[in-house]
Amino acid sequence: MSNATTYLLMREAEGAETAAISALRILSSRPEDQRPLLVSTQASVDLARARLLRGELNGAHEALEPVFSVPTEWRGAGTLERLAAVRSGLCHPDFVGAAEASTLGERIEEFSAAAAHKLGAAAPLAIES
Repeated sequence: MSNATTYLLMREAEGAETAAISALRILSSRPEDQRPLLVSTQASVDLARARLLRGELNGAHEALEPVFSVPTEWRGAGTLERLAAVRSGLCHPDFVGAAEASTLGERIEEFSAAAAHKLGAAAPLAIES
């Protein structure tokens, strides 16, 4: 479990954001071929979750941009679970009716659906219903 995840479990947005940004800075200081895609992807999703806790919908969307470009074969269960938490966070009353929340939710569904098909998910996702 990452430091950001620990803060997220405690619903401490500031600590989670700081930890996620720190992880992303450390990763970006490495040569590109030495940056673990899984770790940077999960840190980006943690950053998005922290920003959602603070009510920053645009900041969450910005944090997820690099995630959406991850190739299907690298979309693991840990990332999908974290994205499900982001998707759930978009249901917060502060975001109801916000077009940006709907758009972000759709992107998460599409990203996750492609990965679920690759992983052989038996049950359809909400986007497929």
